[in-house]
Amino acid sequence: MSIDLLNQTLYEKPSTVKEYICTQKYLWIEEKTIFEKYEQHIKDKAILDVGCGGGRTAIALSELTPNYTGIDYSLEMVKACQKWHSSLNFLHGDASDMHMFDAESFDFIIFSFNGIDCMSHEKRIKTLEEIYRVLKSGGIFAFSSHNLDDRKIVTAFNKYDIKRPRSLVKNVLNVMSYLKVRKYQIHADTYEILSDPLAGFGHLTYYIRKQEQVKQLVNVGFQNIAILNRQAQFVDVDSLDRDSEWLHYICQKPMSKANVKSRCQ
Repeated sequence: MSIDLLNQTLYEKPSTVKEYICTQKYLWIEEKTIFEKYEQHIKDKAILDVGCGGGRTAIALSELTPNYTGIDYSLEMVKACQKWHSSLNFLHGDASDMHMFDAESFDFIIFSFNGIDCMSHEKRIKTLEEIYRVLKSGGIFAFSSHNLDDRKIVTAFNKYDIKRPRSLVKNVLNVMSYLKVRKYQIHADTYEILSDPLAGFGHLTYYIRKQEQVKQLVNVGFQNIAILNRQAQFVDVDSLDRDSEWLHYICQKPMSKANVKSRCQ
């Protein structure tokens, strides 16, 4: 079983959908910072919310623009969003193949909650290319991704949870879950796919260092790349962020020659 199928199966489970709908309701401080700093690219613009999940970011974005679209590869997540946010536009689709959208359809695209980390390396690159395709010239793409330099990476059991009630039983279950997916882990030169605490360590997550993530974005064609740590501080690409579980990346699709010419006139 591939990481893509394994993780997608998890997001179709009723228990996962319920967790996202009931507990994932608020914006992170990094997201608030992004929405404020890049408001000119969001306010009254065409927005695509990739991996919209239970609709956590949908409310905040729809308050900024009437032109909101959410997309998720989990049909059950989409159904839940359509039920609880019936006035908004949600579609079932895969971020690596968004054929339902024309090129240069959106001014701002966000892929929140490390959603891009739930896929294989090959699918991740296809997703970045597809996002670049549907993003307008000069448009902004923002997303978060797990940080391979984080000092607290845990892949089999949570040693920080030892003193809590029932932690022994919990950790035994976590190890059992981990053992089921361990063979699917990948340790490449530029990234790693590791077991993650989500779903009791039965979930696989993509980890990458800042320098390598920036290279991926540049290779696709993005420019003007900015990085936010967990404290919503803009950081340098070469800094060592050992206390950020994940980082937010904000990048821009270059202006087309036609758009540059029209702005100069």
